[in-house]
Amino acid sequence: MNVFVKSAMLATMVIAAGSMAQAASKKADAAGQDRTCLVTTKTAGSFNDADVVSTKWLPRKAAEAQASKDPTMVRIFDYEQDPLVINGTYASAEDLCNKHFN
Repeated sequence: MNVFVKSAMLATMVIAAGSMAQAASKKADAAGQDRTCLVTTKTAGSFNDADVVSTKWLPRKAAEAQASKDPTMVRIFDYEQDPLVINGTYASAEDLCNKHFN
């Protein structure tokens, strides 16, 4: 009987561990996990650093929806290949988006 209980507990733990790993992998693929930087400028058509008035790190779908309302004043940027990220000034595109323009 004791062996049966231990076996059942072990099987339950293995199943639970598998479920947690599967849930974690689904989380990474969940909607909203692909994020980008929504940039607002004070000068229509100019997205130079000096013209940026605000940035938001948002899910891509939400950022694209907001940017489509006025593309001359609001755009999305993916900073993964930006020299400030590649050369290590910022740890990530999110870090650059949240800190560089403040």
